[in-house]
Amino acid sequence: MLGIIQSELLKMRHTFSMKLIILAPLATLLLGYLLSGRHVQLSTYNWWYFMVLPLVVSLCSASMIAGEKKSGMQNIVFLPIRLEKIWFGKTAALVILLFVTNLFLWIATTAVGMAACVTVSPLDGLIGCMLLFLTYLWQIPVIMQLTCFMGHMKVVFVSLAANVILSAVCAEKEWFLFVPYAIPARVVCPFFKMHVNGIPLEDASSLLSAGYVFPAVIVSLVFALTVFLGGSKLFSRGGWVHE
Repeated sequence: MLGIIQSELLKMRHTFSMKLIILAPLATLLLGYLLSGRHVQLSTYNWWYFMVLPLVVSLCSASMIAGEKKSGMQNIVFLPIRLEKIWFGKTAALVILLFVTNLFLWIATTAVGMAACVTVSPLDGLIGCMLLFLTYLWQIPVIMQLTCFMGHMKVVFVSLAANVILSAVCAEKEWFLFVPYAIPARVVCPFFKMHVNGIPLEDASSLLSAGYVFPAVIVSLVFALTVFLGGSKLFSRGGWVHE
């Protein structure tokens, strides 16, 4: 299984998706600095989870399948390996990249924040980035499966729009747990200490409470496991043949 994951990562070695894992955090950091100056951390984290990270996840996940579709999936259907294992390998490779890009964003933002103005502590920043990693996991198999049935850019557009709109509308609602797209923006509120729109939280804001974070992460992980298993079954049964 490790060999399959390594193979998938090697396939992406010279692709735009692999470059995006590093370039996207750097571009977000630059944007945060241009918009907020010394308060670069708040702006960077806000743009990251609200728009840039959804775009990165969408592009990388869709590209993983789009590349195979160009060859009619011939690169994988003739391999002496069960398709469920290939699905797992592709998902695991993207999970690794999702972890790396969030970790790199935290390292870069923390370093720049210390040189400018620390508005988010290193520990809070790390927790927030790891929560984003965990609560975005479910989108990887969903986007990959959608790409099996739809065009590459259609899936990216739909995914990005769903993330931006639903997180903006639903993240601060009491029923946000029922909207998986809203969970990432909500669980980082106590750690980044800002509203979804980037405005700092008031001292008495209920969003500063971290009591809902653990249940929200569990919901996201259960949903991630469910869609991963469902996608694996569809993929193994030739769930890419309908364009």
